[in-house]
Amino acid sequence: MRKYYSYLISISKKKLRFVIALSVIVFNLSCVEPYEGDFGSFEDVLVVNAIITNELKRQEVTLTRSYRFEEEEPPFETDAEVSITTSNGNQYNFEETQQGVYKSIEPFAAELQSNYILNITTSSGRTYRSTPMELPVANTTIDDVFAERIINDNGEEGITINIDSFDSSGSSKFYRHDFIETFKIIAPFWSPFDAVFVIEGFETFEIPVILREQEEQICYSTNNASTINVVSTQALVEDRLDDYSVRFVNRDNYILSHRYSILVKQYVLSPETFAYYDTLKGLSQSSTTVFSEDQPGFLAGNIISLTDPDENIAGYFEVSTVAEQRLFFSYEDFFPGEELPPYVISCVLQKPSTAGNFGERDLVNIIREESMRFFDYNTNPQPGEGPYIMVIPQCGDCTTLGSNIVPDFWVE
Repeated sequence: MRKYYSYLISISKKKLRFVIALSVIVFNLSCVEPYEGDFGSFEDVLVVNAIITNELKRQEVTLTRSYRFEEEEPPFETDAEVSITTSNGNQYNFEETQQGVYKSIEPFAAELQSNYILNITTSSGRTYRSTPMELPVANTTIDDVFAERIINDNGEEGITINIDSFDSSGSSKFYRHDFIETFKIIAPFWSPFDAVFVIEGFETFEIPVILREQEEQICYSTNNASTINVVSTQALVEDRLDDYSVRFVNRDNYILSHRYSILVKQYVLSPETFAYYDTLKGLSQSSTTVFSEDQPGFLAGNIISLTDPDENIAGYFEVSTVAEQRLFFSYEDFFPGEELPPYVISCVLQKPSTAGNFGERDLVNIIREESMRFFDYNTNPQPGEGPYIMVIPQCGDCTTLGSNIVPDFWVE
């Protein structure tokens, strides 16, 4: 029987960009205070996404700016100086590895009995600093990650990814779960051949068929979690998660079509960090205001401006212990002999004509603009049809949806 856990949060990250706070969070070690803040209009603020863990690796900090719903992605905060200082006198400097993404120059792991402070100086000279954060004393383990075919509470059939976890010391209590999923894509109308444009004249044109130069039939794509999942076992008898679902995938989702892998990460949070996410849940309840420029308050994290004490900064500097486990499965494992999910896009075979004057021949223009890919020869062309059967790139070239490089961790 599935258990129900207190403080379960599933918040769309798409909504997070609109959650702006005008209040200070009051943390309590045994309970979470509800947020009571004012509502404000859209504000351009620095957004900090920073977490360091007990993993020995190049730790990462991402800096962006807030943005409106109609904008596809946030502006990046580039050319900043980023460092983390510790109470034992260490300093870890970061470098910008891509726009807005800063990684520590040297790998390091967060350790017990040490405070960590995030320091940021932007290219405009504005400085920011986090409050000191400690690694939670409790460590975390994932006993098992497994998949089940279910019908969920909304009547949807699909696959749920569950975990089992237990802390016999009873000291973890506050958890956040994240995941990275990778899946195989097979282009349904792939051909080893391709038609290429060579030349077009007033009377003639040349579009030969040649072998493709790279792998375009089988690719791999990766998605990060689009929700934040936080759970507390504080109200339970044991510090245990049994059959706890971290991801549900509808059976009609094409990412399940062939082979699927998910890397589940479990973070142990401090009560303060958990309270931040719990308050974020409260701010995200009203969908009528979240998706507008009038945003439901501003959630203040643990980062302040040293340049202007009244400046709002979004985001949180998190220090957590983490455990991870990877799972693989194929569609056939749960839906043997059943029809595959619909492909990500509708694929319609077309036979564009070569008729027309210079610059007006459909087939020539399509191949020259690479708006379609060759699938097969049209061996019995009808009036108005050309010699080739063509398909849109997503249906004949998997590199439009993913990478043709097999991930290092991939197992068939």
